[in-house]
Amino acid sequence: MCLGAMIHARISKVVFGAYDEKTGVCGSCQDLSNGDCFNHTIEVEGGILADECKDLLQQFFKQRRYKPQIKTIFKK
Repeated sequence: MCLGAMIHARISKVVFGAYDEKTGVCGSCQDLSNGDCFNHTIEVEGGILADECKDLLQQFFKQRRYKPQIKTIFKK
């Protein structure tokens, strides 16, 4: 879905750090960015500071999982 939005927006280049090994389509489990089925191609450069980016993502989701949920009660 993100790749489709980038193609329609005619983005010429995307640079990212961490590959998405489960659902990524720019060189991870698939590589649709180089496909000839689209009317626009995007230059993709991935893996920039990959270890640092992976650590940041893991830390973010770990904090998100263990953050206490705030419960509110709405009265009518």
